[in-house]
Amino acid sequence: MNRLQDKVVVVTGGGRGIGRAGALAMAAEGAALAVLDIDGAAAGAVVAEIEEAGGRARAWTADVTSPEQVGAVVGEVIAWGGQVDVLVHSAGIVGPALLKDMTLESFERVVAVNLTGTFVVLTALIPHWTELGAGKFVALTSPAAQRGQVGGGNYAAAKAGVVALVKTAAVELARYGITANALLPIAATEMSANVRENPKLEEKFLGLIPLRRWATAEDIAPSLVYLASADSDYMTGSVLSVDGGRTI
Repeated sequence: MNRLQDKVVVVTGGGRGIGRAGALAMAAEGAALAVLDIDGAAAGAVVAEIEEAGGRARAWTADVTSPEQVGAVVGEVIAWGGQVDVLVHSAGIVGPALLKDMTLESFERVVAVNLTGTFVVLTALIPHWTELGAGKFVALTSPAAQRGQVGGGNYAAAKAGVVALVKTAAVELARYGITANALLPIAATEMSANVRENPKLEEKFLGLIPLRRWATAEDIAPSLVYLASADSDYMTGSVLSVDGGRTI
């Protein structure tokens, strides 16, 4: 039997990268997918892929930093699917710059999308999940949260905050049957393009990964299926690293 049969899953940032790969993989396991992305066309393309494969999905467009937009989408998804069982928060951006060159605007924008956005989407679903007595929250973080990242102080700070938020959610929400976990991946996606497009920087970065290669988004997707499924029911407050050994 499919591991996510009849489950309703919301994926933010579901139009590309790991979010897209995760949405396709969870749909293949029987879930109905609410694909949310600030790029409506990208979300719609993923929905078309899911439907072509025989799955059920619908696209929504929203900015994860807007409580009004996210709250409206959550209400519509619940009306569409009956309930929300899982939220996978994959939406994120980067703003590469050394700290000495980084502007406050860049710092605040990256933190807003990556950290504040995590808070917004999580808290939008807490009332629904407490009433339901169940819920699974999965947020993407990064090795930068544990190791720092040259040229990515804004991103590293935001992703470290995501880990702390996930752990806080785990201890606060367990009494309601809600779990919260983080997935820490390294993958060749748009988010890592600034590293991969610089040969010297990429060589140095890959030298820090014991497996000496990038994962594809599809390499990461099975871990999202695991965290969304009943297989992870006794996990909460965990950070699951799928990073080729980068954070060892």
